[in-house]
Amino acid sequence: MARWWSGGKLFSRGDRRSRMLTLALVLLLVALLAPPINLPRPTYDYVLVFDITQSMNVADYDLDGAPISRLDYARQAARTAMRELPCGSRIGWGAFAEYRTLLLLAPIEVCANYNDLLASLDQIDGRMRWGNASEINKGLFWAMRAAKEVGHDTQIAFLSDGQEAPPLNSVGLTLFDDLKRGELHGWIVGVGGTVAQPIPKIDRDGKPAGFWRAEDVVQGNRDSANAGAERNQEHLSGLREAHLKAMAEQVGFEYARLTDVASLGKALFDARFAVRHATPTDLSWLPASIALLILVFTFRPDLRPRRKRKVVTINKSGYAA
Repeated sequence: MARWWSGGKLFSRGDRRSRMLTLALVLLLVALLAPPINLPRPTYDYVLVFDITQSMNVADYDLDGAPISRLDYARQAARTAMRELPCGSRIGWGAFAEYRTLLLLAPIEVCANYNDLLASLDQIDGRMRWGNASEINKGLFWAMRAAKEVGHDTQIAFLSDGQEAPPLNSVGLTLFDDLKRGELHGWIVGVGGTVAQPIPKIDRDGKPAGFWRAEDVVQGNRDSANAGAERNQEHLSGLREAHLKAMAEQVGFEYARLTDVASLGKALFDARFAVRHATPTDLSWLPASIALLILVFTFRPDLRPRRKRKVVTINKSGYAA
């Protein structure tokens, strides 16, 4: 049996392999039993507020080759972003209709509550709408109030197409007295295409009832924030990007446009919005990886070329040939 010299002592190849296997076993037990360790890491705390007014039913997005409404596309973007959120981050849901934003779910930790967050997100649709008006400027202010009440560095992502109904007669509304520009941070995310399209009409039972007509809605001259858009076309809906940008500037938010399902995540994960928190971190992969390397090294095949043995034959006279 081959023997090895180490530290002034001889030990066999079998002893060496046994020790390596024992070390690998100990490392695997550490990986299995060691608790998570609190380590500081960047996390994100958001309340995502979805505009659920009827203009968000316009299907001017495309997903997997099929048309999809603005609201459904915004929810799909939220699902995509949530998969990328680091553990320790918190997310909550809000809904805007009429002139108010209601907090549907206060922010909760993503990894521990992932399935619950997905299930609750699926329930956010136009059926919970409590009015047909769409005073978005006020809805943003109410969202800021909700975030202030939650606290803990909570930020806002307000997803809307920007269509005010009835239309504003001025650039915007005065900020509520209990709010200050810049005290909260977040995003206004523009949802929808730039080409104005008919707005689907939904009845009280949540069933399609044609489209809104010009005589069905309040018309009016567009304000300067919506300059360039046609007048008296409030029954049609396209992204009111200028208005949303003006709102973002008013409250000190950033603006982004939802161009694809990944664009929401790109905005949310901006480093300026990260907060470092001590978060339970699973490091079991480290000892498990070392154990795997030990096992690979221990049982690696011997690829060294073998020496050819010299064959010696003895002739009849007794001499080697």
